[in-house]
Amino acid sequence: MADNDKLAVTLKVARADRKGAKLVLERPQGTLNTVAIRLAVSGKMLGQTRRQFHSAVFSGQQETITLPDDFLPTAEQGWVRATFTVADPTGLGATFVQKGTLVLPNGQQEQLWDEFNLPAGAQADYINLAWTVIE
Repeated sequence: MADNDKLAVTLKVARADRKGAKLVLERPQGTLNTVAIRLAVSGKMLGQTRRQFHSAVFSGQQETITLPDDFLPTAEQGWVRATFTVADPTGLGATFVQKGTLVLPNGQQEQLWDEFNLPAGAQADYINLAWTVIE
């Protein structure tokens, strides 16, 4: 696949508009073969320690994860990251697009994606999609 990834973005959002934010992680599009995917969602706001909000096997179906209300509105700047760990026990490889969107309650949305390629014979790799939020 072409290298047209959009893996990170910085958004300017007032703290009052961050409560009720969600990550919408889409179904992968492409050839997954026999890969297994694990999803972890974490974040860190200025002055806080890193927090993990979600960690589970990614079913491959669209998944929506609501971020805690005590997270994004608490500081001027921080980030949220979705990490997909892709494992291929049979070595067939995989080529797919993984998309995720940060959706804010004020209607603001920002989509990121990775045109992911795990070559045949490779055992594992990962995808990181990261949203940085500032005031």
